[in-house]
Amino acid sequence: MAQTTYDGGMAAYFLLTFLALILVPLTLSFAANFRSSTVIQGCKCQDCIENREKIGQKERSTFGKLGSDSKTIFLSIGWLIFAGLVYFVLNTSSTLTVYDPFTILGISSSATEKEIKKFYKKLSLKFHPDTVKLDEGQTAEDAAAHFIELTKAYKALTDEVVRKNFEEYGHPDGKQTVEMGLALPPWVVDAHNNIWVLGAYGILIGGLLPYLVGKWWFGSRSRTKDGVHSKTAGIFFKDITEDATPATLVSSLSKGLEVEKPHLLKRLKLDDIRSLQEQVSQKLGATASAIYANLKSKESKIAFTLLYAHLLRIDIPSAPLRSVQKDLLLQMPVLLGSVLAMALGHGWLPTTIEIMHLHAGFTQAILPGKSNILQFPLITEDALEGDTSSGLEKLLLLVKDDPNRARGLLAATSHISRLDVYDASFRVVGERIITPGAFVQLTFKVRQVQLLSGSPARKEQTPEEVSAEAAADAAFLESKAEVEDIPSYQPQWAHAPYWPANRKASWWCVVGDLKTQKIFVPPFKFTDVPWSNPEAHPNRDYRTYKLQFQAPQQVGTYTLHITFVSDTFVGEDQSVYMTLQVDDISSLGADEQMIEDDISEPEEDTLAGQMAAMRGGKVKKSPYHGSDDEESTTDGDNDSDSDSSDSD
Repeated sequence: MAQTTYDGGMAAYFLLTFLALILVPLTLSFAANFRSSTVIQGCKCQDCIENREKIGQKERSTFGKLGSDSKTIFLSIGWLIFAGLVYFVLNTSSTLTVYDPFTILGISSSATEKEIKKFYKKLSLKFHPDTVKLDEGQTAEDAAAHFIELTKAYKALTDEVVRKNFEEYGHPDGKQTVEMGLALPPWVVDAHNNIWVLGAYGILIGGLLPYLVGKWWFGSRSRTKDGVHSKTAGIFFKDITEDATPATLVSSLSKGLEVEKPHLLKRLKLDDIRSLQEQVSQKLGATASAIYANLKSKESKIAFTLLYAHLLRIDIPSAPLRSVQKDLLLQMPVLLGSVLAMALGHGWLPTTIEIMHLHAGFTQAILPGKSNILQFPLITEDALEGDTSSGLEKLLLLVKDDPNRARGLLAATSHISRLDVYDASFRVVGERIITPGAFVQLTFKVRQVQLLSGSPARKEQTPEEVSAEAAADAAFLESKAEVEDIPSYQPQWAHAPYWPANRKASWWCVVGDLKTQKIFVPPFKFTDVPWSNPEAHPNRDYRTYKLQFQAPQQVGTYTLHITFVSDTFVGEDQSVYMTLQVDDISSLGADEQMIEDDISEPEEDTLAGQMAAMRGGKVKKSPYHGSDDEESTTDGDNDSDSDSSDSD
């Protein structure tokens, strides 16, 4: 007969397993932010060194503030409970034991019956109730029970009846009551606690669980695939137009921040930024007045002021304001990604590129329209004296008579780059021409070069090197990868002294039609572009990327403008004009067209073949059946044979 017991020790094992399933993944994700990763080389200019030190101090202080956020508190309490349960389990004896007579007697399981009898005789002399010497705290009843246990174990190994009971039922006394332990502490099923247990179940299942599921469900529905709130996406949808200017874009971003970061902006007051707002208005002029009038809420005005203070490089003396500004800036890539998706939905080419330029503007803290020379170390507005022109001549003139600027420029020059487009082409796998509707691969080979240097001279290749490069290009074109693998590549942090996080340089490849000012192919973002190093890699010091799209359905020549836009450096766009020639399928050779027909025509036994036949289209004969001529010939032969038989 089975008997059910409620075992608190087993309940501890259950709770340990449950806590481990929650605590281990959360701890690993929490520790991933502080795990030592590959050391990435950064810019050597003094501004970047100081900025990376600030970023490192913030990360270390975040790790050191134990209990500073809810996740840390939850993990700390969870692991304390886990440690307490482990201690409880280690100090709780298990009630589930297996009867082992050898262990009870203290003899080896390989002992013979003669050895068992001899050993038991010694034990009986020592532990018999009449002769045993009681230990401290031991009673006569304990000694008698111990001797009975020894006797049962002895008989289980020597007496035939007792041994049979042991072999069949696992106990010398025969069949025992089966105990099944449930992993519940006894107080859960105690009748005095019924009302409390039912109440806890009701709160957990009827209240907390629906709340968590509803919060997750409505929270996921409230955000778009770009990671922004649906209200933010609605604001962008209304505000973004084809003729949007940088000022109107930043204004729209400020409204979005009001939705995305309300907990940061609501605790600030307009008086906190009054002086800052006046400085922004003074530098922007009438544009600022119009935008501030259009921003209705206090939070959006504060966000706009902090964003423009960053673009104008206005120092903020207040530490809380600087902290809020950093948090808002770190939200910019997500918000700008959503704004970019809105522009791409309309296919606006100029607006798309303008939004991409804002990425670099926020990274380098340069107002759109200002000189890109400002991104170099120790170059300020005062040094430019209002000049908005760009160019190396102006830069060299500024550093000529200033040794500090010259040293800063030399330190940063290896981390301020421009993109060099080595080659770009349109290809179709397995085809020599591009036909309407074909899947085209735009492949481009790019590398980074120092801004102050020109493009490296191309080395004349031997026939073997040309053949090897063509084979590598063909293998990459046929692969599913979008980025060529370069095992020796070492990533680097870009020059970004004003950005509140470490940053790698990235670019967009934008394919547009200048005639219609529309996006021809959705942009492709790529990063980890190697630096040109002809000495280390004389034949292949670039990386190949590819972008797949479908060719237009109309035959013709399409002149496309390929623009490579940096999200890190200002004014470093690279443009390439390319011609996409779409030819009619009749341009293929007869053998190529035959292959195409064989592939396109369905077999007559398939559903597609039957539908094509009903429409009067061409179908291939099934390889499992003969042709109509063969069938008619066979039928004729059978008829002739029948006639011959009848005449006979």
